[in-house]
Amino acid sequence: MAKIELEGMQELIAKVNKLGAKGVAIKQKALDRAGKLVKSSIESKAPRSDQSKTHMADNIAVSDVKQENGVDFVQVGPTKGDNSPFFYSKFTEWGTSKIPAQHWAEKSVRENKGKINAVIREELERGLNGD
Repeated sequence: MAKIELEGMQELIAKVNKLGAKGVAIKQKALDRAGKLVKSSIESKAPRSDQSKTHMADNIAVSDVKQENGVDFVQVGPTKGDNSPFFYSKFTEWGTSKIPAQHWAEKSVRENKGKINAVIREELERGLNGD
């Protein structure tokens, strides 16, 4: 899955982090909104079969907030450890020895980088202003 760096928000994030539990809620809301934005984009790009059935595009998951090396994030779309009924989405995303990678989820993240940053900034500022 593609990762994006938040640009020019270190000071804003530091202020939110100083708020303790309130800061956690503010970050949760920001990441939730950003995750929904990416999910919507991924749903429109995910491959669909011609069969009338439930498609992986209809089952794009957004994880709960996770933390790695002190950085909060959400995962949207397929993960390498996916064992859900739509596990095959990881094969179309990253490819196999017989299927070329399509990178539809990664493209969605890259194409929306500016919007993701804007949504997160807006939510962090809104939280700091008490809105």
